[in-house]
Amino acid sequence: MEIPGYQPFYIDSVDSLRGEIDRLGLEITVDEEVHPLAQTLVLGSRRLPNRFCAQPIMGGDAARNGAPGPLTLRRYRRYADGNFAMIWVERTVAGAEAGPGRLRLHDDTVAAFGEMVRQLRTAAPEDPAIILQVASENVDLLLHAATLAADAGFDGVDLQCPREALPEAVLRVREGCPDLLVATRLCVYEATRNGFGVAANDYRRPDMREPIRLVQELRARGLSLLNVTTASPALRGSERGVRGRSDAENPDEHPLMTLHRQLRLAHALRAAVLGLPVVGSGFSWLRQFVPHVAAWALREGLIDFAGLGRGALANPHLPKQVFAAGGLPADSACMVCFACSQLRDEGEPVGCVLRDPETYGPIYRQMRRFDADQLLAGAARCHLCEAAPCVAASPMRTDIPAFIQAFRNGDEARAYEIIRARDPLPELTSRLSPAWLESEGACIETTLTGTPVPILDLQYAIAWRARDRGQTGVRIPTAASENASTDQPRLSTIHHPRSTSVAIVGGGPTGLAAAIRLLELGHTVHLYEQSERLGGVAELVLSLHRSMTSPREEIEAILAPALAADRLRLHFGITLGKDLRLETLLRANHAAVVVAPGLWQERSLGHAPGVVGALEFLESPECFVPERVAILSGGDSAMDAARAVQSRGAKEIFIVFGGPRSAMHWHLPESWFATPGVQAMMHWQPLGYETGLDGRVCAVRVRHLELQTEAALPVDLVIEAMELQVSDHVKAALAEVPASPPAGVESPTRLYQAGALVNGGASVGRCVAEGLAVAESIHRDIAS
Repeated sequence: MEIPGYQPFYIDSVDSLRGEIDRLGLEITVDEEVHPLAQTLVLGSRRLPNRFCAQPIMGGDAARNGAPGPLTLRRYRRYADGNFAMIWVERTVAGAEAGPGRLRLHDDTVAAFGEMVRQLRTAAPEDPAIILQVASENVDLLLHAATLAADAGFDGVDLQCPREALPEAVLRVREGCPDLLVATRLCVYEATRNGFGVAANDYRRPDMREPIRLVQELRARGLSLLNVTTASPALRGSERGVRGRSDAENPDEHPLMTLHRQLRLAHALRAAVLGLPVVGSGFSWLRQFVPHVAAWALREGLIDFAGLGRGALANPHLPKQVFAAGGLPADSACMVCFACSQLRDEGEPVGCVLRDPETYGPIYRQMRRFDADQLLAGAARCHLCEAAPCVAASPMRTDIPAFIQAFRNGDEARAYEIIRARDPLPELTSRLSPAWLESEGACIETTLTGTPVPILDLQYAIAWRARDRGQTGVRIPTAASENASTDQPRLSTIHHPRSTSVAIVGGGPTGLAAAIRLLELGHTVHLYEQSERLGGVAELVLSLHRSMTSPREEIEAILAPALAADRLRLHFGITLGKDLRLETLLRANHAAVVVAPGLWQERSLGHAPGVVGALEFLESPECFVPERVAILSGGDSAMDAARAVQSRGAKEIFIVFGGPRSAMHWHLPESWFATPGVQAMMHWQPLGYETGLDGRVCAVRVRHLELQTEAALPVDLVIEAMELQVSDHVKAALAEVPASPPAGVESPTRLYQAGALVNGGASVGRCVAEGLAVAESIHRDIAS
């Protein structure tokens, strides 16, 4: 049995493919004519126009509620437009609970699935059969999902549940939904010792007796359609016989041998269960020769449909091309690079990175950013500068060359200690900092090569790995005179006659940084937060829209030791000026009070239907988005709003900003501004709004600050993301007490202000730095 190493695709003609098949001794024929693929077939109530089936590959692009997202709809619309006769929609969880990005069919999403079916039928030149794969271990949930699928207009459902429950599931769905095609996609050869469909004495050989018995029972209970898959055996190393290789991996045998087995087993099942249509798989490796082998398999009656997974992703218009040209161009076929499988395994949106690079190239590169080889290559470009410009540009003055050197030396624990000495929230700051305005913008590699060292990616990877090692918890000293780490900034030794407590209002980056440093310096902290969780805007809004995980895990890991030691007390749902007065805190037994509530109120040019603040928009994921949208930019949430309106279908997006692009707090790559439909309007100042007869906004009045010309920009929606302001209730609360001094200066009222309340909305890194500064000022002031 041949076990090939990796090599480029070496078959350049039909004749050379035939020669390779003969060399391997396989019973596969290559047809010159592809007309069997164009034969019609009656399936249920539909006459299908051809024999191509787009196979399901699970993507990670569903909406937050599990409905099909924009990229989901795009993927399946393209299959429909490409004239696939059968479109097999990916694994969809029956019910409301599943991981992020996964399709979920339940009462609240059935209408969205119905709209998806409508769009597919509209896009298709000939009406396809649309099958929805629904998955659950609970047969009742499968039945309910099947009912919803029928309501949404699907032709059939592929039932995915434990094999032992499959006969009951098929029967109940057949009885409950008699007009629905009942299908299943079944692995009939698991390629493991004692696996399903495997010979008892040799895991390398199939034994179809058990799969045939199961499929016969399923057919008797109402199965309408069978989709056959197989694994291939692992022939080398410790995995021999332990697990089978999926079609997302290079097999340990020649791919033609894998295809031969798949077709032979599909034929065995088709022959054993007469009248049951069978979808065959495994064709994508053939590249441009897919139609020639698939046509033979159909002509010989091995299968009824040729199923393509990766091949359909690479070329969603494959049937159209085959029928128009009698074959498939080599430059439009799947290259079996497995990038789509990597996207799937990471829960990312799935598509062909090579054939659809504008859509999926950025997603793939983003996913690869934190792979070890990418990080090490980036770290290797660091010059380890003395008097490093990146350090000077870092708000926390993190010793960047030192932590990169430690990382290059393989000492990630030391690298993390260097980072945390200056930055108590390194995951959060690395994901939200405007890199080109701070450390990476000052990197000398930016000047030398145009590509900075990936400082923030390195910091992020080092930090989350340290969290996984349990290294990130706040270090609580046993006495107030102890510093938490030798890497902490040195403070004079201070002896307190009693323990001190500090009240902090605001659980965003500033308040958290202040709390962490005060805890490390031996104080007790009472932290008041208006929402029900910590992290501020980053946790409540931004992490839902950026390629970042929620900061909650980092925050919880850091604060856990303080909570366990009862040195930190959290008070949620407390809003300054509403539920809490500063006078109450000042009269309490606190050594100091820090006010750092952040900025939550958008600056507005006026109110009208069709004008919405960025945070309000981002917190309303189901908000309708028209085609023409203006985003009045300047604040941190502008980018997130821009990405959200783009994903929800806006055709023209106008980014209006009163300064140069270099001054924007923007985190998407520069290439985003070259996206079709995106208009970057720099140096334009928004003045106000014009409304139509219905009172809705219909235009933004703008003035060019250099040319001093004015214009009206017609739009249907305006998102105000210019900047955030201090909330009115916070202003009122501060007005009740004597004027407060600048951060770090002691006052008779022991009141300190910090963060966005003082700096007007600077970067998250600067807010963290100010939180550290105010904590150290309080520590010194208490001792004086």
